[in-house]
Amino acid sequence: MPSSPNFIDEPARRVEVIHHTDVLVVGSGPSGLAAALAAARAGVEVTLVERFGCFGGNITVVGVEGFAWYRHEATVEAGGIGGDRIAHAATRNMACCAVAGQGAGVAAALSLKAGRDLAAVDIAAVQAKLERQGVRVR
Repeated sequence: MPSSPNFIDEPARRVEVIHHTDVLVVGSGPSGLAAALAAARAGVEVTLVERFGCFGGNITVVGVEGFAWYRHEATVEAGGIGGDRIAHAATRNMACCAVAGQGAGVAAALSLKAGRDLAAVDIAAVQAKLERQGVRVR
């Protein structure tokens, strides 16, 4: 079949499989870490890969720490936790990302264990597992 502007044709190649896992999580930001932990707690084998040399993903690599434990002129006071506007903007979203990742990890594990497509997983079972892991879902 000839190439077209919408496709790139590549020759077939043989690639060695170097690792087997049940759930593969790509990225160790708040969502990725939570997904990996939740899936492992739900009883499946998990592999977490991160392209940088540290957990936290892009947030950590670019220097936006979760909380900036320092004081300077631009520091914003937030109930005793100081930080600049960038740090506070990043941390404001981390909890939501972590809980979403935790839900994704549990759903992936339950999907695998039940041998069902992810869309067919019972949401009540996901919620029950999350509640057992300490997540407030209601």
